[in-house]
Amino acid sequence: MKRSFDILIIGGGVAGMSAAIYAKRRGKNVAIIEKFALGGQVNTIPKIENFPSTISIDGVSLVQNFSKQIEGLGVEVIYDDIKKVDYEGEVKRVFGRKDEYCAKSVIIATGLTYVELGKNENEFLGRGVSYCAVCDAHFFRGKDVCVASKKGSGLKEALVLAEVCNHVSVLDSEDMSAYANVNKNKKIEVLSNVKIEKVVGKDVVEGVEVSILNADKSESDKSKIERERKVIQTDALFVALGKKPDKTVFGGVKVDSKGFVITNEKMQTSVSGVFAVGDVRSKELKQIVTACSDGAIAGQFA
Repeated sequence: MKRSFDILIIGGGVAGMSAAIYAKRRGKNVAIIEKFALGGQVNTIPKIENFPSTISIDGVSLVQNFSKQIEGLGVEVIYDDIKKVDYEGEVKRVFGRKDEYCAKSVIIATGLTYVELGKNENEFLGRGVSYCAVCDAHFFRGKDVCVASKKGSGLKEALVLAEVCNHVSVLDSEDMSAYANVNKNKKIEVLSNVKIEKVVGKDVVEGVEVSILNADKSESDKSKIERERKVIQTDALFVALGKKPDKTVFGGVKVDSKGFVITNEKMQTSVSGVFAVGDVRSKELKQIVTACSDGAIAGQFA
């Protein structure tokens, strides 16, 4: 079934919801297409203390406030997974798993997605593999867990996990010996030069098979390098390799060297009728307040 709107917003984070508020108040027929849940990454933030007018609030509560506002305005929220877009021509076409959507303007507000390990980890998603320590740490209270890390990307997650877990092993692909030497948290163990080969388990995660790079000086003062392969027993693997923009809905818009969408001050991309807001946009400061600002501008000019 084909559905038509004036403005279609792909992504229901705070940037997308802000865009919807401003566009709807202009009298436009607006819809948000969201893959999972309104609010996106903001739902995972335990405390927000830099959002104007609010001294302190948790992410879920802030999202609920946004949700009530767009609901009160009559913004339609559609839950679908967009697989293809066609931005050529005056009417833009967006293809989801469920339906096809058309609009005169499209606002890309898809934020960032988690960088995957690229092994078999997603086979255990929800059964011991997670991409969010804030969301899922409580499921492993008193357990031993591992964190997949690159250049220290998993250290913040490790601190969150250490609050409730028995032991946290940070498996970093780079040399983290300097941090390991100054780490004073007895619950956290940081391992360097670790390559995760695969997740081990039947119905749930039971361990992680790794190969660890060892370098020992020989008598001739040359480095002898070899990898030790073993299985680390664990109840969970938290993948914390960073985040990246999802290019599925970019549809040929220009991006910078890091893959973020380039826009002008009106949030217009290189493709006429297509706008981009929030973390997916190329900019210096990526905060909730700047995401809201982007959305307000796009909602006004789309």
